[in-house]
Amino acid sequence: MAPHFEELRKAAYDSEKDLNSYQAKQGLGNKSDSTLESGVNENAAQRFAEYGAEVKYGPGSTASGSDHRKIPEDEGGTRDDRGRLPTAGQFKGTGGPEDDVKIDSETRGGDQDTLNLQDMKRRGVAE
Repeated sequence: MAPHFEELRKAAYDSEKDLNSYQAKQGLGNKSDSTLESGVNENAAQRFAEYGAEVKYGPGSTASGSDHRKIPEDEGGTRDDRGRLPTAGQFKGTGGPEDDVKIDSETRGGDQDTLNLQDMKRRGVAE
């Protein structure tokens, strides 16, 4: 059953109070070995586990606008034959890069940065 509005409001108030404390801001208190190694305090996730909080660090842990960001397996990334994770650029909309080239060529027809029909045929993008 989903938590009620008042429960969520109280949890938000308590968490804000906790995170604004002097100890939290200064990083005081006991630290686990993983906190010392990674610099990420996983106790925050344990305090808010009932609300689905989780802590991630390492590659793929940040939300980024970059097309070079690795997509972890728990977010839908699948490893290729060489064991590499896909990048965000490979999930760019429907159709993939071929359709992007076609759309750019159709909408920006005299632009030097786009391919003309002959170039698209040469690269196998158009028939």
